Amino acid sequence: MAKLENEITTKLSGDMQKNALDFVAFLRELGMTNHAEHTSAFEYNNEWVCILIINDGGWMLFDNPLTSKFDDFPVDEKLKEFAWAHVNICTSCGGSSGCGSQPGRTKTIFGKKFENVCTSEVAFFDPDAGTLHKVMQLIEIWMKEAKL
Repeated sequence: MAKLENEITTKLSGDMQKNALDFVAFLRELGMTNHAEHTSAFEYNNEWVCILIINDGGWMLFDNPLTSKFDDFPVDEKLKEFAWAHVNICTSCGGSSGCGSQPGRTKTIFGKKFENVCTSEVAFFDPDAGTLHKVMQLIEIWMKEAKL
């Protein structure tokens, strides 16, 4: 078992564990690999895709390549609204322990302008199966449109 999967089985339980393991399996099936220095981060063809943060009893999923480079993707309105609802606004990581770009940046995500957006543009906290299904849809669209 890979290090990340071991961490998931050690720190999570129940549906949360199943959802995290299923998501990691999905990423691996698409040919994504762990980042060399960050074993909980995934990349594809040297493009950063996402990072999972596993805590005792919970987990977070940050980033998604759709938001920073591909604002003109043909994404339906429900998926756009889903992404907008999860935009990660900078709050209090202070730069030293977080992304380092406080107070955040102005970014347009699927045609909508947001202020004070963190480097990790979207965030999902303890995502359930329904949330992960939508994240998977966005990742599949990114891979198809980016032609990676």
